[in-house]
Amino acid sequence: MNITVLDHRAMSLLLTVLLLVLAPHFVQLPWWESVAIVAVGVWRWQASRNGWRLPGRVIKILMIAVVLVMILAQFGSIVGRDAGIALLVAMLALKLVELRQRRDLLVLLYIAYFVLATHFLYSQTLPIAIYVFGVCWLLVGLHIHLTHHQTHPVQLSLRTSALLLGQALPLMLALFVLFPRLPGPIWSLPKDAHTGMTGLNDSMSPGNISSLSQSNAVAFRATFAADVPPANQRYWRGPVLTGTDGRRWFPISIADSESADVQWRGSVVTYTVTLEPHNRTWLFVLDLPAGTSEYGHISNEYQLLATNKVRQRLRYQMDSFTDYNTGAITPVLRNAALYLPDQVNPKTVALGQSLRRSNSNATAIIQQTLALYRQQPFTYTLQPPLLRSSNPTDEFLFESRRGFCEHFASSFVMIMRAAGIPARVVTGYQGGELNSVGNYFVIRQRNAHAWAEVWLEDSGWVRIDPTAAVAPERIERGIDLGASSENGAVLFALPTDGRMVDLWQQLRQNLDAIDNGWNQWILGYGPEQQAEFLRNLGLDIKSWRQLAWALAIVVGGIFIAVTLFVLVKRPPPLDPAQQEYQRFCRKLARCNIVHESHESANAFAQRIAAARPDLATSVMLITQLYSQLRYGPTQSTHQLLQLKRLVAQFRP
Repeated sequence: MNITVLDHRAMSLLLTVLLLVLAPHFVQLPWWESVAIVAVGVWRWQASRNGWRLPGRVIKILMIAVVLVMILAQFGSIVGRDAGIALLVAMLALKLVELRQRRDLLVLLYIAYFVLATHFLYSQTLPIAIYVFGVCWLLVGLHIHLTHHQTHPVQLSLRTSALLLGQALPLMLALFVLFPRLPGPIWSLPKDAHTGMTGLNDSMSPGNISSLSQSNAVAFRATFAADVPPANQRYWRGPVLTGTDGRRWFPISIADSESADVQWRGSVVTYTVTLEPHNRTWLFVLDLPAGTSEYGHISNEYQLLATNKVRQRLRYQMDSFTDYNTGAITPVLRNAALYLPDQVNPKTVALGQSLRRSNSNATAIIQQTLALYRQQPFTYTLQPPLLRSSNPTDEFLFESRRGFCEHFASSFVMIMRAAGIPARVVTGYQGGELNSVGNYFVIRQRNAHAWAEVWLEDSGWVRIDPTAAVAPERIERGIDLGASSENGAVLFALPTDGRMVDLWQQLRQNLDAIDNGWNQWILGYGPEQQAEFLRNLGLDIKSWRQLAWALAIVVGGIFIAVTLFVLVKRPPPLDPAQQEYQRFCRKLARCNIVHESHESANAFAQRIAAARPDLATSVMLITQLYSQLRYGPTQSTHQLLQLKRLVAQFRP
């Protein structure tokens, strides 16, 4: 049975729009499914062009079975974000195989609307929103064109689609602004919707952070209420790693340990963090947090931990001090911060013990260790060699001497523990790039960093960054991801002059400011932002009932306005020939030659010829072309272009 609902031209339009609907998913789908979808589309286009017969029921059942088996083999299930979308996209492609009747066409279009909406399950950025809205306009226009049996011109269908979406826009905005916002998500995504998120892990081993630091993805943004701390104090505290097996560092739970009272010095730093989702429980704070947050609690290691994993963008305000004394240490925490695994990294342990024997002063031992990093030929590199031995710290300190921040931090802590000084590794981010357009700092994954903390009798926990001993530029300036020296050492971003560089930097900052505004006011539009926005409009709404009344009034007003707009009779639009003839009459009116309402075009032309013989030839030619286009059996594009040219050249 051949198709009866679409001709070849309409099929080409349908396949083109469906390709736009599916295009962003080709990055996420398995390669075999993307190839199969394209093959089905090409086959369907050829079938429409050549009048091929469509497959029978048995072949269609086999195709469905193969698709189900392949998706189950790929994902292990048909439930979840990735598997569910793969199945939905496959059903959309298979529906083309049985597209015969108008009912099949409607089902196909409705599936396409659902597939278009699923792009937001992977990304909610502004470019994706613009893309989805644009394709939605094309899809609605195609829907109108095809469901009218292709009698509507495509341009008219697209115009109608734009009109419908424009009429829906005020209602969409009203619902977005006034619909009551709940403090948490109404529904949750499948577990696999949160896979693939970049960010720090809950453990650290050689190579972890150096790999992460080659990513330019945004980790979070920070806005300071007043003075901004200098770069060498902008350490954003994340996971605290006290446990180790000699290679890997990881957090440990110290349930019976309580933090001592911290003595704060200097002035408080108040700031707001907009954290990108990373599917972990930690929240990043400026070292050291002084207050609490409604979104989490501060652990006994001064780490801010959320109640649940951060799976959506989170905005929180915090207070911190960059100068402090954490006070005494409990015996349990001291023992944990001195632990070293037996018979692992013996050279490193021997080095720490020799430093202890030569000097009992902890501060002197720290300075001697930092001097070791400065004086020996250590290289700070994004591409450190793999440490394959069972004693990785020994291999780094005494053989390769090439590493990233995790190598320096972990080896330093190992030396300190061997010297009898409690120490631990802290991971997080350091520095950040100022966006002068939005006046906030952007902290990217390439700002990921690891440093050490040692406990001193008179100072409590003190931050020591051994990376600064080898590469102090890392702390003051960012890493230049696009450059490295011949030996693989990291090169750091330097201030550059030049108009093109300034323009590029300004463009990047403007785009990021737009992205930040989209995140803050669209994706992050929660109860607090809604209340603040309504207060700025002069609406002090304090209850859901008031909000519901405001929503009902606004939505009702929009419905009334749209209804009146649709029902009010408007004059039919002029065809192109009429528009050109009216332009011709307006030119004559400026010379006091006015077309009377009762006068035909030919009578008007004869009156002009009698009064202005110099215009007779051009007036008669314009009138003749207009009459042929307006009242003739067919309209010629060539004649219309000729009429436009003559009217444009006409000078009374």
